[in-house]
Amino acid sequence: MTANRIIGTSVAVTLSIALLSINANGQSKTLAEQLLGTWTLVSHTAVRADGGKFFPYGANPQGVAIFDAGGRFVITVMRLDRAKYAADLPSRGTADENKATAEGTMTYFGTYAVNETDHVIRIRIDASSFPNWSGTDQTREFAISGDQLTLTARALATGGHADVIWTRAK
Repeated sequence: MTANRIIGTSVAVTLSIALLSINANGQSKTLAEQLLGTWTLVSHTAVRADGGKFFPYGANPQGVAIFDAGGRFVITVMRLDRAKYAADLPSRGTADENKATAEGTMTYFGTYAVNETDHVIRIRIDASSFPNWSGTDQTREFAISGDQLTLTARALATGGHADVIWTRAK
């Protein structure tokens, strides 16, 4: 490959990436506009105050986050390695089965607003699988790079945080 061809290819790739965040009017999309849509979970890493890391939903969790134009959201994350219940009814789980479900699942939904300046999403949780979150207001720092969304939730009680990485659903 010639030097001109390499440079030309590099310029084309750079321009393509830059154009991904520009809307039809030729203006850059706001963070709120970039956030819209459906995202699938890549990883969920909890970081303790001392820097130690752990994976509360296992090494390969699954999840989805949906942010709509009306300011509503739903986020759900769960462990893949949960054992199936012995009974084929969710209401018939044993204490241990129910405990594994509670420890391996986080689901919540409500409304959100984006603070463009601070790169923060303010969320109002209408209901959550963790009852203590229902009816609360929280914030998530966030960054979007191409098709990757990173949400960071600060755990004020522990001094730690969780980094949750998503990719735009195709």
